[in-house]
Amino acid sequence: MVMYKCLAKPVTLVMLTTILSACGVTETIVPSTPATVSPPATLATSSPAAITTSVPPTDAAVLPTRANAPALAVISADTVDRVERLQTLSGHSGRVTAVAFSGDGAYVASSSKDNTIKLWDVRSGQEVHAFSANEMDLNSIDFSPDGRLLASADAIWDVESKQVVHALERGRNVPARVAFSPDGSLLAVALSNQPIRLWDVASGQVVRTFDKQADNFAFSIAFSPAGALLAAGGYHGWVRLWDVESGQIAGTLEYGNERAVHDVAFSPDGSVLASGGTDYTARLWDVASGQVVHTLWHRDGLYSVAFSPDGTILATAGVERTVRLWDVKSGRMLRALPHDDELMAVAFSPDGTLLASGGYDNTIVLWGIPH
Repeated sequence: MVMYKCLAKPVTLVMLTTILSACGVTETIVPSTPATVSPPATLATSSPAAITTSVPPTDAAVLPTRANAPALAVISADTVDRVERLQTLSGHSGRVTAVAFSGDGAYVASSSKDNTIKLWDVRSGQEVHAFSANEMDLNSIDFSPDGRLLASADAIWDVESKQVVHALERGRNVPARVAFSPDGSLLAVALSNQPIRLWDVASGQVVRTFDKQADNFAFSIAFSPAGALLAAGGYHGWVRLWDVESGQIAGTLEYGNERAVHDVAFSPDGSVLASGGTDYTARLWDVASGQVVHTLWHRDGLYSVAFSPDGTILATAGVERTVRLWDVKSGRMLRALPHDDELMAVAFSPDGTLLASGGYDNTIVLWGIPH
């Protein structure tokens, strides 16, 4: 019998819906026996073939013919073959570890091993500001939903004034992940070998600690669209689903191996969770059943996954130096976008017209469909 915990009281599968409702969870989770997913026979002895693309790599800081050209078409299954490299943003002296778009799509932010977070104007491709950070392991950033704030594990900044709103305490050289809640009132921070903490954005105080985490830490975190759940990808092949209100585990998705889960993301409607890590796969999970819907095979490990705003495409990026675009419904790969080096981050703009990626070549590439 599968057992669950809610308000620290074990319950059976039959009681799950009632208990979760009492805890205030609106997105029903029904974890089941961990799914064991094996690669198709054709992939057991060979890697997926690369998709040929006509987009050439470039070292230009800003492509002159594309720098100010608006990307009007939404990236979709019907338009993915028209996606091109529009701009390459150069300025970091260390590898890019994370990218994020502001809510209005006007800015893209990037964090780097050079101890800076850079704010870029999307239309011009110019650097607007560089926020100084204190730690080398600055591997996660997030904009508040309204775009007024930008957060890392070190601090929360006001984007307009460029001033620190709250300084967040953490240990030195500790890998960390951050995520704003959908309403912007909370900031989740996951630190190495420490419980996940929820910070109240207005006061800058910790309001909740997920203190029943196992001895392996979370590599990645993401709020569900309704804000009731927080997904956390871990070191030993698991994704935990936390009830935000109670701080209790609502379910666990098991990989069936000991590989790290580097990134997680909810689909815009909250029905699907994507995860990716060092087992060479991205997995699409049905949130309601806890079952794997599709296993997306790569040649190497993954660092980042991101859904398009309409939820139809998943972008994946990692060691193999490409951004892969997948059809969420069918699990079919639609396009591979080549990079010059390994990738650590990928993100869609809020309107779905741009895709940002960054990694070991110290640059951020903006992809889209030129006018």
